[in-house]
Amino acid sequence: MSEKTYSGGGWVVRVSNGVAEVVINRPPLNIITLEMRRDLAKIINELELDSNVRVVIFEGSGERAFSAGGDVTEFLNTEPSDLIDWGKSVELIEGLSKPTIALLRGYVLGAGTELALACDIRVATPDVEIGLPEIRLGMVPASGGLTKIVKALGPLRARYYLLLGRRIKAEEALQLGLIHEIVEPGKVRDRVMEIAKDLMSLSPLALKALKQAIRLIQDAPSEVGYDIERKTFALLRYSQDFREGITAFKEKRQPRFQGL
Repeated sequence: MSEKTYSGGGWVVRVSNGVAEVVINRPPLNIITLEMRRDLAKIINELELDSNVRVVIFEGSGERAFSAGGDVTEFLNTEPSDLIDWGKSVELIEGLSKPTIALLRGYVLGAGTELALACDIRVATPDVEIGLPEIRLGMVPASGGLTKIVKALGPLRARYYLLLGRRIKAEEALQLGLIHEIVEPGKVRDRVMEIAKDLMSLSPLALKALKQAIRLIQDAPSEVGYDIERKTFALLRYSQDFREGITAFKEKRQPRFQGL
């Protein structure tokens, strides 16, 4: 296992057996500073280039919070350039070619919600409260959360949660599709690792292509989506992983994907 602590102690990154764990390390509430946002961009770029990393897990240090949001005390001391780049580090998570999982505990608010929604899969403990309360500070979400909530819930439902800055408890978030599973605290890490192991058994090439296809299709007309599906399939058809998958199926064994 290798471990690296980024500047200010805001992040801890551990890599072991193909899984990178990115920990927000400012307990108890894991508030995210502007410097941490800059460091996050460096972390994401390094993980993208690290061929040993197959799955990335994001989590918060301690039991009280994944992250209760950004450091609001910094908001009045930022430059225009800071605000322009504010959400780009979070966007990089969504752009990672490797599957991402958010392990959520306690408070998941503001920037914490935006970071969680940028991940592919979200597994939460029953005490989770997720939401974008920025309106209560006289501002709006600006790191992708506003857009994601409107697209996920539709404008009619999104208005209720955004205009009131309402916190959403775990069961309601599950019904809304904002989280995918609720797992008891003592079992949540095992469940996340189980999902990571399942993902690592799949073709890295196909997962990368599927993530890209989803991003392109999500805002496209149906006919464009159908075209993207067919072209993605056609590209994978000539990969070694595709051949290995079919061969393993015929031979009734587990495939050994190489990402080629």
